[in-house]
Amino acid sequence: MMYSIRKITGGEVDEALALALEVFMEFEAPDYGPKGVDSFKRDIIENELFISQCRQGVCPIYAAFDGGKIIGIMGMRANKTHINLVFTKKEYHRQGVATALFEYLKQDLLRDNPDLKEITLNSSPYGKGFYLHTGFVPQSEEQEKHGIRFTPMKYLIN
Repeated sequence: MMYSIRKITGGEVDEALALALEVFMEFEAPDYGPKGVDSFKRDIIENELFISQCRQGVCPIYAAFDGGKIIGIMGMRANKTHINLVFTKKEYHRQGVATALFEYLKQDLLRDNPDLKEITLNSSPYGKGFYLHTGFVPQSEEQEKHGIRFTPMKYLIN
């Protein structure tokens, strides 16, 4: 599987968020119901401040590309220690795309912040197996907030 990985530019944010919504609706929404779907759309997909921060690179989004099309994304909050978006197109699942994105993101973060000790995220029920496999450790039991079920997780950088 040949694909390239890099930080996206401001002009690619809409394509990245469209992919996030498409994959969310197919794989996450069934676990959440209408309230969770509305929360995801409001807090991420339609959140003008977040979108603006993504366009400016304040909240970086890393993407895997296949032939110029985004096939997977991994995005971060402005603090650059918390991952808040991880989505891979259905036809690329279980092919190492998210793993490659995480490795790239980790190296990029360590270049800018060599003292970085940990990366956190809130795992969806669907993504939990992937994060456990990648080395993330649950920090508590599953929680629910605004209809979104998640397990807080942490990755320690040695």
